[in-house]
Amino acid sequence: MEQSESESRTVVVTEVDHVSMKKSISLLHCTAILISVTGHISIFITPTAIFQYSESVGISLLIWCVGGMINMGVCLCFTEMGTIYPKAGGGYAYVLKVFGDLPGFMIMYGYIIMICCPFWAFVAYIASLYTLQPIQGCRPSEMTVKLLAAWILVTLVALNCVYMKYVTKVQAFLSLTKIIALLIIITGGIVRLIQGETENLVNAFPKTAESLEAGNLAMAIFFSIFTYGGWQVLCSLMEEVRDPGRDAPRAVYLSFAIIVLKYILTNLAYFIVLSPHQILHTDAIAVIFTDMLYPPMTPVISILVGLCCVGVLNASIMGHSRILFAGARNGHAPLILGTLHVRFLTPWAAIIVMSAWSLVMLVTGGLTTFMEFIQVFSTILSICVISAQLYLRKTQPDINRPFKANLVMAVTVLAVNAILLVMCVVAAPKRIGLGLGVWLTGIPVYIVFVQWKSKPKGFNKCMAKITRSIQKGLLLGKSV
Repeated sequence: MEQSESESRTVVVTEVDHVSMKKSISLLHCTAILISVTGHISIFITPTAIFQYSESVGISLLIWCVGGMINMGVCLCFTEMGTIYPKAGGGYAYVLKVFGDLPGFMIMYGYIIMICCPFWAFVAYIASLYTLQPIQGCRPSEMTVKLLAAWILVTLVALNCVYMKYVTKVQAFLSLTKIIALLIIITGGIVRLIQGETENLVNAFPKTAESLEAGNLAMAIFFSIFTYGGWQVLCSLMEEVRDPGRDAPRAVYLSFAIIVLKYILTNLAYFIVLSPHQILHTDAIAVIFTDMLYPPMTPVISILVGLCCVGVLNASIMGHSRILFAGARNGHAPLILGTLHVRFLTPWAAIIVMSAWSLVMLVTGGLTTFMEFIQVFSTILSICVISAQLYLRKTQPDINRPFKANLVMAVTVLAVNAILLVMCVVAAPKRIGLGLGVWLTGIPVYIVFVQWKSKPKGFNKCMAKITRSIQKGLLLGKSV
């Protein structure tokens, strides 16, 4: 009896030298993921901005193609970097590895304050707008939209902090709502086209390319590039792709072909059903579209777009907060932001800080401000990562590259992004300049809070006391 009890308590210890993620993502999975995340919910809001700057149906559709091609080129450059550093997980890590501490910090800083938080505000705003417009029957007041958007944002932040397990279970359904909404719009456009409604397409090019101002053209392309955002998630999955050198680039080609076609058909449907005046004077274009197509369908589209926004915002809160969390573990943010809640195991501190800045952006900005801030830094990020890619081509030509993007394409995409950034600054110096100024505040922040190691003892004690107080108050523990 004693022997059996002893045997039952025997513990077998196995020494594990190396643990890595399972390579379970195939070409089909890669393509499906990219199709589902690329473009987020901007197709329901940016057509108005792009048409406003392009000033014609034909040029607008061409610009949607150009934006897709530029994004595909940038995505292929990121893919090359992802195959070189499969465990790095994105632009921040790539720039940090290639160019060092300050450039890496500036990428993280800009990503948080100019992409993540404005994007949270942007998505919450659209969810609120599409919820309120069908109820009120007209464009709701800005204050009403922002109040509901703030409630949506705070509610989803709270759910992500406390009920992460349940929130993730409904994510697939929330993502599906976008596909259903787009199918309804495209089908409606095809039906009207079959019925012979082509008057809005007759004069597709009322202006020649020479008469379109360069600044307006640049801004239109700028917004079209923004519309295809979201594909960066591929970088964080590279370690799990079975054959990243083969499957990742093929998935990029396949998914962008499908996405560009889907968005061209959606915009074509908008132009068939709506007049130029209607497109230019609405933010919730999908609501106006269904009002003109079949009014009883309007609440359905409103609910679908609202749920899609909730899904996108939910996924963004889950993913974006981990960037600040990782930055804290790399010494690029206060240590408190690298902690987890001891019960729920979620980065409460990082989520709360980012939600606070998102609310500031929501209160002080508008749709155009959100889109410009996001795309300004997305362009800067693309320039930095492609520069890192080309730098490695020159300094480490023999490094293992399972996939190698076309060099001419990489240089072309780099030049196009740089020229677009300059042209947009010239076209909208105050707004774009403000975004660049906000980003450059990261330099003194880095010097004072990261680079300066010999801070006064009193300051360090004060910060340590604040950190301990927050940890105790929120039940936060240091991540292992």
